[in-house]
Amino acid sequence: MNIFLLSLFLCFSIVAINFNLKKITSPVGGGRLICINENAKYFSFGNNEQIVDLLWIRFLQETDAFNESKIAEFHTCPNSVSSWHFHLLNISFDLDPKFYEMAAVGPLLVSITINDAKGASILFDKAVKNFPNNWRILYQAAYQAIFEENDFEKAAHLLQRSGQNGAPKWVFSLAGGLYNQLGMRSMADSIYQYLSENFPEDEVTIRLKNKLENKIENFYKKNISK
Repeated sequence: MNIFLLSLFLCFSIVAINFNLKKITSPVGGGRLICINENAKYFSFGNNEQIVDLLWIRFLQETDAFNESKIAEFHTCPNSVSSWHFHLLNISFDLDPKFYEMAAVGPLLVSITINDAKGASILFDKAVKNFPNNWRILYQAAYQAIFEENDFEKAAHLLQRSGQNGAPKWVFSLAGGLYNQLGMRSMADSIYQYLSENFPEDEVTIRLKNKLENKIENFYKKNISK
C-alpha cells in the first residue's frame, strides 16, 4: 500500500511539474506554456489511463488559441517548431493507445486549430496504427496526407482502407482519382475491381469506371509526350 501511494505521489508530481500549474489558465499575457518532457511517460507507474485522462482534459483547455499562419507563440516549445499540444498528445498516445476520443479528435485539432502540421502528421500515424480499422480516423489521416504532407500515394491508400472499413462508397472514387494522378494503374484498377464485385450497379462504381477509362489514358499521354 505504501509503495502504491508513493508511486502515485511521484506520478502526480511529475505531471504537476510538466503542467506548470501556475499557468493552468490561458497563458495569454502570462508567458509560454512548458512543454511536457517525453521521458515523463516512463514514470507512470502503471497509472497510464488516469494520467492520460488528466492530460486530455488539460489539452482541451488550450484549444482556443487559433492562429492562421503558424503555431501561437505561447504554444510553441523551446525548439520553436513543435507545439505544446503535440507533445502532450504524443505521450498520451503512447500511454493509452486505445483512447478513441483522443485519437479521433486530437490530431485534427493539432493540425487545423493549432497549425502544427508536422506534429499532427505524427499523431495521425499513431492514431491509424492504434485504430487500423476505423474509417473515420483513416479518412482524417488521408486529409492530412493530401493537404499538409502532399503525399498523394499515402492519401490514396488511406482512402482505400477507409472505404473498405465502412466509409461511404464515394471514398473509393477519391482514392481511384488519386491513384490515377500518380499513374498507379494497377492500384486504380484494383479499387474498381473491388467496387464492381461488391456494388456492380452502384452509381459510384460507374463513375469510377468512366474516370479510369478517361483520366488514365490522358495521364499516360501527358507523360509520354514529355
